[in-house]
Formats: sequence, structure tokens, C-alpha cells
Amino acid sequence: MKIQELRQLTPKKLIEELKKTKRNLATAKFQTKTGKNQNFAQIKTNRRLIARILTLLGQPKITSETTPEK
Repeated sequence: MKIQELRQLTPKKLIEELKKTKRNLATAKFQTKTGKNQNFAQIKTNRRLIARILTLLGQPKITSETTPEK
């Protein structure tokens, strides 16, 4: 999933996507350890997607309330 697609999701949907991606990462790691999966790039892709989602969840929304007062 690309960053533009992630930015359009609501925080609730981002959390759901985060849970799904973490589950996929755990499954990929387990399958790699047991020899069922030879696709090592899948682990890297899932880790990067998790980082992107966490970054978006941590960013404050830019609103008029956050502007400094004079």
C-alpha cells in the first residue's frame, strides 16, 4: 500500500491496517523460519508498511488550533 493511499484512511482504519500488517509480518517470519516461505522481501515490505502507518498515526493534524498565538 502506498503512502498516498494510507493518508486517505481514517485513524481507525489505519489501526486496523496496522494490526493486519503486524499479523502478516508474524506469519511471514514464522514461515521463513520453518522453511515454507522463501520470500524474504515480504518481511522487509511489511516492516516498512508498519513504519509508515506508525508515522502517520504519530503526526499531529494541522489545524487552526495548533497555530501559535500572538
